[in-house]
Amino acid sequence: GKDAQRREVIIGLRDATIVLSDPKTDMPLTQWSLPAIVRISDVAGFVTFASAEDGLETLEIDDPAMIAAFETLRRVIDRRRRRPGRLRGALIAAAAAAVIAGGAIWLPLRLTSFTAARLPEAARTAIGVLALGDLQKTTGSACNAHMGQIAAQNLARRIDAINPPQILVMRTGLSRATALPGEMILLPAELVSAVDGPDALAGIVLVEMVRARSHDPLADILNHAGFVASLRLLSSGALPNDALAGYGIALAATDPAPLDPALLQAAFAQAKIAAQPYFDLTKDTPTITSPVPTRSDPIVLEDADFLGLQYICDS
Repeated sequence: GKDAQRREVIIGLRDATIVLSDPKTDMPLTQWSLPAIVRISDVAGFVTFASAEDGLETLEIDDPAMIAAFETLRRVIDRRRRRPGRLRGALIAAAAAAVIAGGAIWLPLRLTSFTAARLPEAARTAIGVLALGDLQKTTGSACNAHMGQIAAQNLARRIDAINPPQILVMRTGLSRATALPGEMILLPAELVSAVDGPDALAGIVLVEMVRARSHDPLADILNHAGFVASLRLLSSGALPNDALAGYGIALAATDPAPLDPALLQAAFAQAKIAAQPYFDLTKDTPTITSPVPTRSDPIVLEDADFLGLQYICDS
């Protein structure tokens, strides 16, 4: 109704309709016919569509890529209405070719970032588990010595007590620390056993958490899965079974995304973890523009926990 409270929705594209769903529950709220959609207003960057000229339901969009996609669909449908007959197929084909040519570069990238930003946490975690499964074809299962697992949990809670990551130590096949969706931080066993102390190890985990927040690992996974798989995920909530085949090998060959030094310094300060042990380990000390802790307070791990973590693969 006209006086109803507006609500956020997820737009799912089907063959001849769009489905508007609740982002909290993924439950469909309504379904619109694509040919019936009309543009009714354009104010300050917000474009409003309706399900019909006199439709009570309206959809307000401020995302330029989504607005452009709607307009492209409406133009193609309108041309099909106005030019029936033998030329119809040629016109539709030409319009589709123009859309494909214009969107071949920016649309896949835009779609993956759009999808990654709108997936619920449960779906992100499920995709992270799928990616881990493919990676484990190269690395084997995560190390699981009991004392080491307890130490990893203690380290995670010390770094972030509110949203602790899941720290996994991989025996082989991983050359650097990396992150997966679902707050998973993967560490090479060789690196864990080589660090001089818990402060440096905490720094490694913290930096990957910062990297994951500034460069979403889910976007990389969807880029690997491809445009069609991302469309399917956006519309159905699931990736094709083989979408992540080979992702583990691709991940191992990918260089880490660069980070803003100011973000790192702020993260170390917030976590109250000494930054210098990490910078000494990586030999990549940035220009200090803000204060960073010179010691960890409280301590990162007790000695027994740190030893347990270093020997987590000895089981």
